[in-house]
Amino acid sequence: MSLINLLPEDYVARRARRRANLLCAVLFGAVIGGVLVAAVLSEKGYRRTQEVSERVNQAYTDAGKLIQQLQELEATKQRLMDKAKVTAGLLERVPRSYLLAVVTQALPEGTSLTHFKLQGKRVISVSAGEAKSRYEAAVNQRQKELQKVSKLDIEITVTGLAATDVEVARFIAAMARCPLMETVDLVYSQQKNLKECVVREFQVILRLKLEADVLDTEPPSGPLLTLAGEDTQAGSRGEAQ
Repeated sequence: MSLINLLPEDYVARRARRRANLLCAVLFGAVIGGVLVAAVLSEKGYRRTQEVSERVNQAYTDAGKLIQQLQELEATKQRLMDKAKVTAGLLERVPRSYLLAVVTQALPEGTSLTHFKLQGKRVISVSAGEAKSRYEAAVNQRQKELQKVSKLDIEITVTGLAATDVEVARFIAAMARCPLMETVDLVYSQQKNLKECVVREFQVILRLKLEADVLDTEPPSGPLLTLAGEDTQAGSRGEAQ
C-alpha cells in the first residue's frame, strides 16, 4: 500500500531549508564558540607568559642593582686601601736623622761632610695583566686606576772632603754594603785647596731602596756627627707622572 503525501511541495521544500539553516546555524555557533574559547585560552597564556617575562626582567634588574652596589662597595674598599697605602708611604720608614747617622758612621778617618742633601720623588707604579679581549682590557684599565701604588724614591747627595782618593773609595765601599742603599754613584773627586792644605773634594749620590725600612737594619753605633760646613738640606720633588 503506497503512502500519499498530501503536503504541498513548496511547504516540504521550505521545511527542508529551515532544517538546513538550523543545522548551519548550529555548526556556525559551534565554530564561533571554539574560536572564542581558543582566543580566551590564548589570551590567558599570553598574560601568563607576560607575567613570567616581567618577573624575569625584574629579577635581572634587581641582580644588576645588586652587582652595581657590590662594585661600588669594592671601589670604596679599594679607595680606602689606596688611601691607607699612601698614608703609610708618607710616613718616613727611614728617618733623615738615621740616614745622616749612617752616612757619617761610614766616613773613614780623615774625611768630613760639607753638604748633605736629601730629595724625595713620588713614584706611582701600576701592575696589570695582559688583556685578551676588549672586555678584559676595560677591566684592566679600571684596575689600573684602582691599583696605583705610590712609593717614595729617596736620593741623597753627599759632598765631603778627604785626604786622598783612598778614603773616598773606602766611603763608597762602606755605603755600598749598607742594606738600605740601592745604588752608590761617585759624581766627582777633585783636588781642592783649603787653608793652605791640599784635599780631595768628592760628591756621591746615594739612592735608597724603595722598600727600605729602618726596622730591617741594625742602628748605627756611635754618636751622631754634624756637618763640617753647610747645614743639612732636605727637600722633596713633586709627584712623578
